[in-house]
Amino acid sequence: MSIVGNIVRDVVSTLFPSCCIICGRHVAPSVYNICPYCRYEAPLTNFWKQSDNPVKSRFDGIVPIVKGSSFLFFNHQSPWQRSIHSFKYGGKWLYAYNLGLWYGAELKASGLYDDIDVIVPVPLHPFKILNRGYNQSTYLAEGIAKQLGKPIDNRSVRRLRNNPAQARKKSHDRWLNTEHLFGVRHPERLKSKHILIVDDVLTTGATISSCIAAIQESVPDCRISIATLAVSRSILLIR
Repeated sequence: MSIVGNIVRDVVSTLFPSCCIICGRHVAPSVYNICPYCRYEAPLTNFWKQSDNPVKSRFDGIVPIVKGSSFLFFNHQSPWQRSIHSFKYGGKWLYAYNLGLWYGAELKASGLYDDIDVIVPVPLHPFKILNRGYNQSTYLAEGIAKQLGKPIDNRSVRRLRNNPAQARKKSHDRWLNTEHLFGVRHPERLKSKHILIVDDVLTTGATISSCIAAIQESVPDCRISIATLAVSRSILLIR
């Protein structure tokens, strides 16, 4: 780096000290802006290392998928939940990208996702994007895509209606709320591809199942895998 570059870096680090995106402590530049302590304490599932795991099995008999994994357990009232809520509702889009980088690096290291052709983030409705400013799943997907070296397609699949938020709905109502929720407008782009669908939190599987069903109806020769940043422990008990 040039002398000028070093000066700029030092000024920026002084004015905007690096903070861990999980605990908020001021830390020296660290991997994915997550301090060593938080990385050590992360509630990792390790599901991405296993072809057969509880997330993959959750979709048996619902929609066919090739592989499925989640990176973290979604522990309520934890710093990790707060970080996810920060990028989902609080405008901290860079948190999603950094966590996607970490997740993508682990997916790459596992070797199980090497045959992915394209990454599709679960789309938001345009009205919700206008309100929120971005789709958090797109930033997660961009971090994962950078590590896997795969392209992103965020135009072929769209959300057809601005359905009410899922967070406070009961399980049965979540499935009704997501029926016929997605459509595919460029099926030729996904033809014969192995698609990795990316979303933030897997709670019941209703939203991502609806997305998968729409793609498979329009592109019957595709293969689909899923990767979510977090998973609710409760979903793993429902069979």
